[in-house]
Amino acid sequence: MTESTEQTSGPLLRVGYEPGMMPGKWFDRWRERLPGAELVDQQLDPGLWREHLGTAVDVCLVRLPAHPKPGLEDLEGLRGHFLAIPAYTELQVVVLPIDHELTLLDEVPIGELVDEYLVQDLSDLPEHRPSPHGAGTDDDGAVRPPLDARDDGDLVEYVAAGTGLAVLPMSVARFHHRKDLTYRVVPDLPGRDVVVVWPQDLDEEKEAMVQDLVGVVRGRKKDSSRGEATHLASGNAQDGGKEMAALKKRKQSTKAKPGTAKAKPGEAPSRTAKGTSRGDQLKGKRLAGGKARRPSGGRAGGRPRRPGGRGTR
Repeated sequence: MTESTEQTSGPLLRVGYEPGMMPGKWFDRWRERLPGAELVDQQLDPGLWREHLGTAVDVCLVRLPAHPKPGLEDLEGLRGHFLAIPAYTELQVVVLPIDHELTLLDEVPIGELVDEYLVQDLSDLPEHRPSPHGAGTDDDGAVRPPLDARDDGDLVEYVAAGTGLAVLPMSVARFHHRKDLTYRVVPDLPGRDVVVVWPQDLDEEKEAMVQDLVGVVRGRKKDSSRGEATHLASGNAQDGGKEMAALKKRKQSTKAKPGTAKAKPGEAPSRTAKGTSRGDQLKGKRLAGGKARRPSGGRAGGRPRRPGGRGTR
């Protein structure tokens, strides 16, 4: 894990992320929205985020397995122990030497890899079925075991050495980029979901800052009402809770009742909610003191005009 020694004086949010992810743009937007607060980001070792969440970092960007175990590694399972939201999904790619024949393809379906030796643990890639006559099996047709690797960087080194190929998330392949290697998308493999995870028991101020980060990840605008709580908390940590509660109460009191439109000062509320029929809208105008429009094509109290005519003689 890469730690920061940066000293902070204002409210602080510590964010962890795994190798290959590039959340810098999100962090910059968060800092612009909360100039009185500080965000310290740390790259975490792959798969070790649970050890750091709640101690070294307050919130994590986590890459889930392509085939997560229900209740343990999937989003719903995480929500049984943490707070979590989906962020985005990454494509999976096969890492290849630049002179490999599969580079002739724009995309490499998983079926094209049956004769290749994949140096990784195939339990994470159940779609791959090595051919009994290919490089991925021994003389007896048994699947060759994975090579010892500390991390994805070691797998990439094996590919560069010509030992075999590796299937990785696209961001990881880019992170370990080498001039002698390239990659191709494997279109028929499931994506790798990236989620934002944080503890359920954060204090009110940190929870508000996390919610603003969630807003950035989800593309909410700067003036979104969901971001106001964070601005209040970052301005005054002691009174932040009272102000946020008051803000919530004001929003509830000013919320319009279903089926009504917000009236201007001095006007009665109009029952002209979106989706009502034209008749209901005209009725609402009359209740608000307006005049109903005359029926189309006719005169008040008279007979309707004939089509194309200039009136009655």
